[in-house]
Amino acid sequence: MDLAEALLTIELLHGQLAAQAQQLAVRDEQIASLRADLLRKAFEVARLKRALYGKSSERVVPDMGLFLPGLAPAAANDAPASTEPPTRTVKEHERKVRTDPSRARLELDPSCVTDEHVTLLPDVTACGCCGGALVALSEELRTVVERQPAHYLRTIFHRPKLACAQCGGAGVVIAPAPEPTVTGAGPVGLSLAVDTVLMHYQDHLPFHRMAGIFLREGMRIDRSTLSRVSGRVADLLSPLVDHMESTLLASDDVIGIDGTGLKIFASPQCQRRLAYVIHGQGAVVFRMLTGESADQVLEGFEDFHGVVVSDAAKVHLGRHSRSLGLVIALCNAHARRKFYDARETDRARADHAIAFYREVAMRERAWSTLEAPARQRERAEHLRPLFEKYHQWLEEERSRVMPRTPMREAIDYSLNHWSGLTHFLEDGRVPWTNNESERHLRHIVVGRKNFVFRGSFEGAERACVLWSLMMSCRVNGVNPRAYLLATLEALRTATRADLATLTPRAYAERKKAIEVASAA
Repeated sequence: MDLAEALLTIELLHGQLAAQAQQLAVRDEQIASLRADLLRKAFEVARLKRALYGKSSERVVPDMGLFLPGLAPAAANDAPASTEPPTRTVKEHERKVRTDPSRARLELDPSCVTDEHVTLLPDVTACGCCGGALVALSEELRTVVERQPAHYLRTIFHRPKLACAQCGGAGVVIAPAPEPTVTGAGPVGLSLAVDTVLMHYQDHLPFHRMAGIFLREGMRIDRSTLSRVSGRVADLLSPLVDHMESTLLASDDVIGIDGTGLKIFASPQCQRRLAYVIHGQGAVVFRMLTGESADQVLEGFEDFHGVVVSDAAKVHLGRHSRSLGLVIALCNAHARRKFYDARETDRARADHAIAFYREVAMRERAWSTLEAPARQRERAEHLRPLFEKYHQWLEEERSRVMPRTPMREAIDYSLNHWSGLTHFLEDGRVPWTNNESERHLRHIVVGRKNFVFRGSFEGAERACVLWSLMMSCRVNGVNPRAYLLATLEALRTATRADLATLTPRAYAERKKAIEVASAA
């Protein structure tokens, strides 16, 4: 082969290499496009599963196993904010050490315990040298706490019928009948009825488990009786919860709202209904709804002139809400969750947004004890500049992100609802998230894992009455058992005008006033 043929062969080989390089580039572009398409579909699958099976926590990630073998998830958007995401480290678990010496490992309420003192003397009480009696210098104490099964008090009223044994002219004399129990459930007394309600609606124990506990303690009671007792207690307390709800909706304060699904037993299959929470001013009220329409969710809000804290659902921001003139402050936790869900498709931008919300959360936690005017001043000075800078970042990144991607949807959500998300900067009373509503609903969500469904819609309405008082007691730091005992007894003679003095908040204020007076 001469030199000319060799040069021609080399040129042909270079051409083949260039063609193969071009083919590889086209293939890489196709792979990148397929990866982006797979990520978008995975995100849609996760969202559809969330819509199908209910609201999920942040542990649900867009990665649903749809990636092909050998293809690792990669950023699908063009113009990434940074090349490498920050390294994440997991903090090693450390056992918490009790630092408060005044806090005991086990504490007992003196009113709920009987003390038994046992003195243990040594076998020898005389001196081994002189034979004199030993004198106590000090003593060592050791406490052992034992638990006894519940003790039941059965009161049997005897009413002898009296008559004159000689003439019988005075007729028969008998003592007046004792007042019936508050619950009207035959032999079930007030304290037993209250404990039944607490075990089912506070501790989430199903009736068959409660019957088993009572049986081990020596009392046999069937589940239908437990259910009837709970229903009658709820009927007695229903006017009080109605008063709490009407007081909330007639105010000009800040209230939070949110809802969760609840199953109602029906034939041939369970029906899904909606439990909605309204809370504020130390009151938590649950409502049971047959549907998710705006006229049902916002029923009673016609006279409300305050601020409603909620998520950006259409039922909260739609035409009915605007016709009522409601002022809606949106939850920033929902906006943050959009970026959290999109982190697998664009880790760098997601980390930037999550870091921003982490800074906001730290500052809000530091200001949690401030009064509303002071909190508003701190927000105006420190948070407003941060949100303005964050809004500018959202505008810039929106033009760089591909449409119909998880990151683009997260950015669009924040920009479209910017006014509602930043309303809390203008009012120190408004929280920056609606997480408190989520925490109240969690009481129902945790419980429904035990009872699966409510027996009827009316039973669910009664459950909402008792859940409302349970959570209101928790918000006000009130012992629910003591509150229910006192309130049910007071309802014997209370009028509708007295309902304002029987709420958990009023009960907590009276208890605090008594403690202050006794301390003085």
